[in-house]
Formats: sequence, C-alpha cells, structure tokens
Amino acid sequence: MRKKLLIGFMIFFVGLFLFALWDGVFLSMTIVGLGFTIYGYRHEEIEKLEEKVSKRIMRQVDATLMNITIYGLLVIGVVINFFLDKPQLSLIDTIYVALGVLFGLRGLLIRSVYQEEIQDQSKVTTIRKTPSS
Repeated sequence: MRKKLLIGFMIFFVGLFLFALWDGVFLSMTIVGLGFTIYGYRHEEIEKLEEKVSKRIMRQVDATLMNITIYGLLVIGVVINFFLDKPQLSLIDTIYVALGVLFGLRGLLIRSVYQEEIQDQSKVTTIRKTPSS
C-alpha cells in the first residue's frame, strides 16, 4: 500500500512540476516534494534488507552524497562569485531546490548501491566442506 501511495505521489509531483514550469509559482516546492518522494520510494526497498546490509548501503550513499555536495557547492560558489553580479534568487526558493535535489539524488544513489548489492549477493557461492575432505 505504501509503495502504491509513493508511486501516486511521484505521478502527482511530476504533473505538478510540468504545471509549475508553465506557471512558475510552485516550482521550488514541487522539486522538494518530488525529491522526498523519490527518496522515500527508494528507502522502502532497503528497509526489506537485513539491518547490517541496510546500514552499509546508507553509509555508502551518505559518503557519496557528501562528496557530491561539497564539490557542487564549490563549483556553484565559484560561478556565483565570478560570473554573477547580483543574484536574483530568493533564499527560500534556493533552499527548497537544494533540499529537493539532495533528497532526489540520495534516492537515486540508494537505487544504484542497492542494485550493486543485489548483484554482489547473486555472485556469492557457498563452498561446503564434505566429511571426506
């Protein structure tokens, strides 16, 4: 039930995003909603795994996301300082967009790490020791 609800929210936020592109009013809040929905949907998948595997996936996702965030902020800072005289963005819209992008990226990173984990588990073979050896 929860997965269907999250899929419904994704469809709703994509539709609202397309409307917001045309209208321009709710664009930042739509990005936040879509980011949180993507994160929630992907986090639902790893909740089904063992706690140890789930923690390992989240540690790897958090480390990757932190690196991307730091390098992204450095690039954005350089662009703003050297190429923009007076930025015309409101602070709250910028915060909404940043949160939406970060949570959306976190959800997509969970997906990629989860798929790698599933592939690694399928490659594991068990070697049994027989009594004669």
